Amino acid sequence: MKVPIISRLNSRDYQALVFGLFFLFLERSVRLVTYCFPNFVLEYLRSLSQKLYSMNHEDTRTDPAKIIQFSTTFREMVEYWGYGMEEHIVKTRDDYLLGIHRIPTGKFSDDDDDKSAESHIKSVFNNCGIPLSAIRTKYPRSSTKETKEKKPVVLLYHGLMMCSEIWMCNMEEERQLPFLLADAGYDVWFGNARGNKYSMKHTRYKPNEGQFWEYSMDEFALFDLPDTIDYILETTGVPSLTYIGFSQGTAQSFAALSINPSLNNKVNLFIALAPATSPVGLQNPIVDAFIKASPNIVYLFFGRKAFLTMTMFWQKVLSPPIYTELLDRCMKLLFGWEGKNMTKDQKSVSYSHLYSFTSVKSLVHWFQIIRAKKFQMYDELPPYSSSTAMGYYCHEFPTRQIKTPIGVFYGGSDSLVDIKVLLKQLPKPVFTKEVQPYEHLDFLWASDVHKTVFPELFDLLSKYNNVRHKIDEEINNDYQHINEKEFN
Repeated sequence: MKVPIISRLNSRDYQALVFGLFFLFLERSVRLVTYCFPNFVLEYLRSLSQKLYSMNHEDTRTDPAKIIQFSTTFREMVEYWGYGMEEHIVKTRDDYLLGIHRIPTGKFSDDDDDKSAESHIKSVFNNCGIPLSAIRTKYPRSSTKETKEKKPVVLLYHGLMMCSEIWMCNMEEERQLPFLLADAGYDVWFGNARGNKYSMKHTRYKPNEGQFWEYSMDEFALFDLPDTIDYILETTGVPSLTYIGFSQGTAQSFAALSINPSLNNKVNLFIALAPATSPVGLQNPIVDAFIKASPNIVYLFFGRKAFLTMTMFWQKVLSPPIYTELLDRCMKLLFGWEGKNMTKDQKSVSYSHLYSFTSVKSLVHWFQIIRAKKFQMYDELPPYSSSTAMGYYCHEFPTRQIKTPIGVFYGGSDSLVDIKVLLKQLPKPVFTKEVQPYEHLDFLWASDVHKTVFPELFDLLSKYNNVRHKIDEEINNDYQHINEKEFN
């Protein structure tokens, strides 16, 4: 007699099954006991753990670090630095409501006569090694469809299990890419994928319903990204924008540009930070066996809704230093990352905003990509059936057909990026840079990211955002069109 699921497992699957069952039993047992404690006991234990940890570890966090670490919203993080922001809602064609953010202006513009502010901003750019020519001061404070001279637009997109807050975690202003962009004259927008902290809404389904979580990267590429870009272009009135993605934010853009040909005309430049399309797997052999196991195993452990909700629970229960230490060890176990390019204080701040919700299905999609060694769409076919015999083909994303110029920044110590495989999947990038000591998260929070990445990034932006030329070209085209109508 064959047992469903179990009878179809190979030796690797059994190994993953045993490891997963042990881990989940242990974690859920501890979590269940913790749930039974009243709030005052949890607060006491949290405070006690903080004191015990502090006896052997000095707390060197500055006030900015503590404020940013304990900020609960994107707005709080932005306004702490004295910038303004806007919140917008994008309704996708499949009825998800995505919360996106905007920093429409920097700290000065042509409308201001604040020389001290301008001097401060120029000093920050000098410290980063960014040429002052990158600062665009001839644009109004914000762009709308009615604005004649429109600001160039940049869209920043987060990675897997993240939200827009990851872009706001750096403790020094000179390492805050969004603020540098805004001060340089760009209209800065931030995307949020369905299911995360700011996009937990649908017109028909509620987050406690299984249908809400029935999405993978296919839906990010088919709906979230194209609909977000269309909304931004409609709001600002510009013909195209620059897209800067991190990790999965690059993968969903590669996917979206490859299956939506018209989207290539709406993105004038795609900058990929720590790009991921076909990761080779994880460093730990047991965990690697688990992610390469049957999708049924993953669904068996985590269900079919939100993934790793336990992470959010333990973040609330554990004191920040212990939570940071725990995540550091997990990352070393899973990915082999040492985290030496970030300070302890930076990790403490960043890890507090690192995780947000996503669907188990989107994780399974990544596991399928790793297992198949192809950057492909979600495979709906039951595991272990013969695709060839059934005449079935799981489509790869046709990334070689992308027309948008691509700039690639990758880490020489990033275990999730195989640059040789990536470059074979793409048309020739207009720019490629390896930062040898960088691991995955360093492109967000490394101590020297403002000197190793930002100068070339701003140089690319300047080359592909000659907005004045584009506006003149549009005016000439309109004038020619009017003349042709009058002539006819």
